[in-house]
Amino acid sequence: MPRALLTGLNGTVAPIFARRLRRAGYEIVQWNRAEVSPDDGPACESFIEATQPDLIGHFAMGSETWAEGIAKAGHAVGAQVLYVSSVSVFGPQQPAPLTPDIEPEPGDDYGRYKLLCEQCVREANPDALITRLSWQIDEQPGGNTMTSYFQRMHDEHGVISASTNWTPACAFLEDTADALMHLLGEPAGVYHLDANAGLSAHDLVTRIATRYGHPWTIEPADQPVFDNRMNDQRVAIASVETRLAG
Repeated sequence: MPRALLTGLNGTVAPIFARRLRRAGYEIVQWNRAEVSPDDGPACESFIEATQPDLIGHFAMGSETWAEGIAKAGHAVGAQVLYVSSVSVFGPQQPAPLTPDIEPEPGDDYGRYKLLCEQCVREANPDALITRLSWQIDEQPGGNTMTSYFQRMHDEHGVISASTNWTPACAFLEDTADALMHLLGEPAGVYHLDANAGLSAHDLVTRIATRYGHPWTIEPADQPVFDNRMNDQRVAIASVETRLAG
């Protein structure tokens, strides 16, 4: 039975990905930070050596040193290393569609952090897969998703103000997990996972509310003016528009 070592299993995407892996016959090993500290390099290396995973999926937040150590130790044991990055490596000044060949220019600290982790992973393990994810959508609020973001806005203000000039990179959580599964075994490199062909934030929140019965009050706004959609012709992922049309 193949074995997958995953970080971030208390997060948003990793648990869904783990379910896909189990269906495919993988044994899942969770990285427990209480038992193996990301700050203890030798302990991390020993843990990976003892686990002997076939796949390492690094979803969790943590230092670039941790990401680098995982990539290096994974390479040493012959595991495929999947590092999960973000569309946030691109700044608001960079025009969409953002393709993998475009050099990222982060516009905030989070984007700079994710880009630094990418660079450390790539240098430590040239065979790694680096996947830049978009904003995740789920049917119901929960976790760090677009649905939860709009639900919180409605809870706090009684109305959701959504820009008609903001076109976010986004994909359904389940479809992102499927796309990650399809990428396993693909050549090393950077891949973009985005399923929004052109729906604005206002379009999205309106269709999510209608499709899943959320009793939200929604009003259009002019700001922000922003388009950070990604594109990667190599990645098959179900379109958001199709998902919300049913």
